[in-house]
Amino acid sequence: MFRLPIILLAVALAGSAPSRTFAQSLPQPEGYDTLSETQPASVRPYDFAILGVKPGMPIDEAVALIEAHLGQELSPVEGTLQVENPAGKVFRTKLRVGYVTPGIDFFLRNQSNKPYDSIQIDVSSPAIGSVVTAIRREVRVAAGDGPDKAALLAQLEGLYGKPSDLPDRGDRMWRWALDRAYEPIPMPEPYDMYSYEACAHGLPTEGRFDYRIAPVLGEGRKCGMSYVAEYRTKGTETITMTFRLIDYNLMVQDRTAARPQIDGTLNTATQPADMKL
Repeated sequence: MFRLPIILLAVALAGSAPSRTFAQSLPQPEGYDTLSETQPASVRPYDFAILGVKPGMPIDEAVALIEAHLGQELSPVEGTLQVENPAGKVFRTKLRVGYVTPGIDFFLRNQSNKPYDSIQIDVSSPAIGSVVTAIRREVRVAAGDGPDKAALLAQLEGLYGKPSDLPDRGDRMWRWALDRAYEPIPMPEPYDMYSYEACAHGLPTEGRFDYRIAPVLGEGRKCGMSYVAEYRTKGTETITMTFRLIDYNLMVQDRTAARPQIDGTLNTATQPADMKL
């Protein structure tokens, strides 16, 4: 058994100059390990997308689309993946795990009525090509500048058909789900919002690589993809709309491709250190 991985994340500070290249892994300090692309992923075959970005899309293409929409650069999110075996041998690598809209903080979201457009993209490990695994968008507009709830739902149903279920057991959040073969999961008739879920409870809400295999992503998993839309109002002042798209099949592929490389490094013979004692 290996000890659980530790991922330390640090968003690039405003004014810094992070690399805008999209290598399969970041430049590694001396003594760090790398992950190689062994199972290339492709853009997913379904129509679901957020601002033109779909899971499986190369991250450079996705970032270009979002930055063109926002009119500003996204901030990369980088971290270190570390896995240690019981003997103390360590696999350690630096990864770029995503991109976010800069300047979106707690105060803006919760104590202000100012409009904003917050986007977060999650990126796979280099083992499947550093592709998009999930994208989330939260946009707030003045009430007069956005659609009402009925109009938004009509637009979404025109694009994707009827939703698969209502995750909040109400009428302001809708989920469209595809099974592991990317076939639609229809809402059953009759539908009981209190007992039926199109996707299993507890599925990951982020697409970033994790060495651990969550049991809910195992063989009994029903959903291959989930797209959730939510509509909220603040009196007559603002409308906040949230869209979340995540591909669970890609997350499983990512782990399947990366874990053998990590375990292979941890299982190699340990070479004695040469430090001055």
